Amino acid sequence: MQENRTSGSHGLADHEVSGMVEGKSMTDMLPQSMYLIDAEGHMVRWSPLFRDRIAGLSDQSMESINFIDLIHPEDRELVRQRMRNILNRGVEESVEVRVLFKGGPTYRWFVLMANRYECDGAVFITGTGVDITRLKKAEKALMVSEQRFRSILEQADYPVFIADIEGLIKYVSPAFEEVSGYASSECLNRSFTKFFEETDGGNSGVMLMLDDVISNSEDIRKCECTMRKRDGSVFPVEIRLHKYSDHRVEGAIGVLYDLTQRKRFDLLTEFRFDLLRRAEDASIEEILQGALDEAEQLTDSSLGFIYFLSDDSNGLPKYIWSTKVRDEMSAMGGNGEHPSFNSMPFLKEAIEKRRAIIVNEPSLSLDLEFSSFQPDVKNRLVVPVIDGGEVVAVCLVGNKPFPYVDNDAQWVSTLANMVWDIVTRKMNEQSENRIQSILLQIQKMELIGQLAGGIAHDFNNMLGVIMGNTELAMCNDGLDPSVEENLAEIYRAAERSAEMTSQLLAFARKQTAVPSVFEVDQAIGDSLAILQRVVGKKIGFDWHPSGAGCKVRVDPSQFDQILMNLCLNASDAMGGEGTIVIKAKRLKVDHTLEHPGGIREPGEYVQISVSDSGQGIPEEHQLHIFEPFFTTKVLGKGTGLGLSSIYGIVKQNRGFVDFESEKGNGTTFHIYLPLYREKTNGLGIDRQNSSSPSNHTTILVVEDEPEILSLCKMMLQKSGFTVLTAAFPKDAIMIAEEFSGKIDLLLTDVIMPEMNGVELASKLSTISPGFRVLFMSGYSADIIADKGMPHNSFNLLRKPFTIKTLIEKVNAVLEAK
Repeated sequence: MQENRTSGSHGLADHEVSGMVEGKSMTDMLPQSMYLIDAEGHMVRWSPLFRDRIAGLSDQSMESINFIDLIHPEDRELVRQRMRNILNRGVEESVEVRVLFKGGPTYRWFVLMANRYECDGAVFITGTGVDITRLKKAEKALMVSEQRFRSILEQADYPVFIADIEGLIKYVSPAFEEVSGYASSECLNRSFTKFFEETDGGNSGVMLMLDDVISNSEDIRKCECTMRKRDGSVFPVEIRLHKYSDHRVEGAIGVLYDLTQRKRFDLLTEFRFDLLRRAEDASIEEILQGALDEAEQLTDSSLGFIYFLSDDSNGLPKYIWSTKVRDEMSAMGGNGEHPSFNSMPFLKEAIEKRRAIIVNEPSLSLDLEFSSFQPDVKNRLVVPVIDGGEVVAVCLVGNKPFPYVDNDAQWVSTLANMVWDIVTRKMNEQSENRIQSILLQIQKMELIGQLAGGIAHDFNNMLGVIMGNTELAMCNDGLDPSVEENLAEIYRAAERSAEMTSQLLAFARKQTAVPSVFEVDQAIGDSLAILQRVVGKKIGFDWHPSGAGCKVRVDPSQFDQILMNLCLNASDAMGGEGTIVIKAKRLKVDHTLEHPGGIREPGEYVQISVSDSGQGIPEEHQLHIFEPFFTTKVLGKGTGLGLSSIYGIVKQNRGFVDFESEKGNGTTFHIYLPLYREKTNGLGIDRQNSSSPSNHTTILVVEDEPEILSLCKMMLQKSGFTVLTAAFPKDAIMIAEEFSGKIDLLLTDVIMPEMNGVELASKLSTISPGFRVLFMSGYSADIIADKGMPHNSFNLLRKPFTIKTLIEKVNAVLEAK
């Protein structure tokens, strides 16, 4: 076999061999690698290019190899299959394979083209090979470039698509799949115009833009249109197209920009400017209704309302509905008025979690009773309105054709905050206007307050001297009865004067809140005389004490202020004639209850009720009676501060207030103050009353008024205390430095020359540490607060005071832990 191949016969006739030799001379002129192999794959003939540049062998060596040996091992099975096809079926084959370059391991890519050749009953394969290595490298580089390009597109945030010149989509990025809701397989070979439509519903302009881009390769075209998602929802987009081509697609590449945010921002900006223009003339209800209309438009909703949690909503109704809902209800027989229904199941979660809540399915589990014109709530977005850390209102939009998303919640929250800021300013402006209308009255009150604060100190000092000396004189044994009675009258007159001073300070709201424990029955009974003088002789009082020994711990002047304001209101309600009924009783509250006056906590209370027989409070006013400056009285007859101050005092003392009123049948206000339970020792005796001062207790008294200083010394010495006195702070410092014993208590005035009482106490603490401090003052609360004294200081004794009050306060301070 080897010899036959060497002689060139191999079953070929001489003329054929001669022909092939002539043919071989032709192959010398061709660049292709030509070859002839027998049925077993042995090399029979070859071109010099194939022999020298590819195989790198001599003719003798070429005759001894098999064609398969020249093929890369990974491609040999493929070549064997193609050879069998050629030999068995007589077909022409072409294949891209790697041919070992001069024995390997390097190789080059070739396209091998071969067919069957028969001669004298023998079958051969003749073929040519074209070197495509450079083309393969270029193709690989293109593939790497395409992969890099595809990777960039697939990581881009913006949706991208590629369409051919017919507009058929050939590629979509993952972002396109996400935003459209379609899978890639659902997009391919569909016209990209199926996903977009112009604002008028057509899409011819989008296709014209594609034609324009393809014909103008350097230009980028863009237009705004609407994209329709797989679920049927639509949103605005901007399409930017640029000509595109690769080895597979000729057409355009498009990038989408979601315009939803920008459109909403433009709408919000336009709405805000329009709102600011209309805010001066529009009512708060109109502003809020406009905001609801805007919220519905932003979210494609068909239902919206605002619900106010607080009754203090500046005269606004509990609900405000959007224009669309009001019109629908009016057309269905509701006369534009929202029906009464329990909306809390819809709003509760947003109120409790203080954030927007989305519910995208009907609330089938909610047991709601809707009227025939009440809109159903299929899905909803609930946004709380928070002001000053508290949820003041809740905005609900509902019945969007598609599910609500977090982006909807963000925009409605932004809208709600923006509108509430304008509403708050509007409310403040309205309050300012109302304040302007009662400016003269407020100025009078301020003048009274300044007058009260200015005279309180000197007047109280004088009263203190009168009361203290009278008390001391009355303590002497063997007094003539007539003299004792005269002293008692002087003392009672001084007490009434002190009470008037306290009332003056209470009216001006400048008194220091100093809670004390007292019997409610006794306090009301003692106040009836002064209440009678205030309301006039045509008003009678029907007083029903509790008879249960009810005690409360409240500042007495604040308690008097509550009674005074309630009785004045009752007198005004009856036109200055009639009977005011005052009742007190003990009451136990078993569970927490929300009501217009606040939250009623469980516990034991003393209920004080004040009733009149007037015309009652109109229903439309009942929600607002505790609002500052709310009044129905004619100009100059009331400030609207009475009930608001009562509300504040009661809340400050951990109580609550409510009322009952019926048109034509009068009004009753109920004040609830926590019942005070006295702490006793094991014998049931009050510890304070059972204690007695130590004879070794030393008190340093500092007072710049000589009469008060002398009076305090006598009072304290009479009760067994050792007393040191100083008229000025520098004298007190000198005494402390020279005194060898221990000072247990410093009793000092707050306002003095040289330094105030707070500063004096600080300096003395470095000289004689460990003493207690009790301040005394006749000045108003705002003045002494400026000197470092807190308004609710436990260690404060208000002037004027009695011996009993002084001793009780001294003992309390000394015994305090």
